[in-house]
Amino acid sequence: MKLLLVSPFTSTSGSAIRFWNIALQFKARGYDVVYTDRGSRSGRPLYQTKGISYRTAPVVSPLFLDILLSTLFNLCLLLRHHDCCLYYALKPAPNNGFPALVAKFLGKKVVLDIDDLDYAYLSQGIKRSVSRFFFRLFPRFFPMVTCHTSRLLGYCRETLNINDSRLYFLKQGVSSEFLRINPDNHQPKKKSILYVATLGLTSDFEDLVPMLERICSLHIDATITIAGDGPRRAAFEESMNQKGLSRAVSFIGQVDHDKLPEIMASHYIGVNYMRPNEVNDSRAILKIREYLACGLHVVCNDTGDAQDFAAVAHVEHDIDGMERRIIQLLDRSVEKNTAGRRFVEQRYDWNAIFDDFIKTLQDKKLLLKKDHL
Repeated sequence: MKLLLVSPFTSTSGSAIRFWNIALQFKARGYDVVYTDRGSRSGRPLYQTKGISYRTAPVVSPLFLDILLSTLFNLCLLLRHHDCCLYYALKPAPNNGFPALVAKFLGKKVVLDIDDLDYAYLSQGIKRSVSRFFFRLFPRFFPMVTCHTSRLLGYCRETLNINDSRLYFLKQGVSSEFLRINPDNHQPKKKSILYVATLGLTSDFEDLVPMLERICSLHIDATITIAGDGPRRAAFEESMNQKGLSRAVSFIGQVDHDKLPEIMASHYIGVNYMRPNEVNDSRAILKIREYLACGLHVVCNDTGDAQDFAAVAHVEHDIDGMERRIIQLLDRSVEKNTAGRRFVEQRYDWNAIFDDFIKTLQDKKLLLKKDHL
């Protein structure tokens, strides 16, 4: 049984990681998976593994032409794999929404995943209005819509008017690489802090710079590792140098997802921060899950689904609260957050999450049972 999974963007964000994990789970259960996303400008595939057919649409400029070309690419791919039985689209964007409608017309089962309020990233104007139009248009046509936070679930019910019979809460799990690592085999460096995030145009890292400066002045032996890359990385790095923090702060750039657990497990405190706004409050925070899986003590602000981890992480109201908590932790002796690791193992293992999802797809006749193939 062939499944076609289509992502409209190329990214190393949680969206891409989430969708790739979904592809891996289908493959592990014996389904024939074709996975499609956007090609990176470097030409390097984001994800590949044996047993999954990986296809990438070219990336061009300007944006309108890029979306048009991606839409045509995904339509051609659908026709090439016309024998697929399930079309799973990530995000209600035109370049996979229109092909998904064609797939439905051809008699295919279609599932749409809403994992973010993507239009809300855009400034007020025509681009935002057009993006919001399609965001609200496509979900009404498909038999199942999946999402992964309570706020998105409420948005789908109240704003998109999707009834519960078509909604499925597909929890955001943590990649197997992070659950395979044994935190007990890694001794974190004393007073070590890790911050992992994209340092792009919308980065919130600048909000944390004054806090990090004060922490370094109070704990001159503290070390801070910044993992991630983007157009603003050089400016952030220069800012740290000008403040005399180059001895304490290290920018290590983009890290491959499968190598990140080792880096995380060598640190004591994992920091996550997102500005409170409409977009961020609807997100599932992957880094909190990953930090906890690697045994870190997590300090974060109260955005997204952070409150779901309040029992095993330090969820603070604002940056001032985060600063006080980090200083408290730095004054303690280093120990692993074993409770956080167990919490993630028990609740956010993709294998367990997917068992119920497969059963639901089969019960709704969107996917045949393997013994019926």
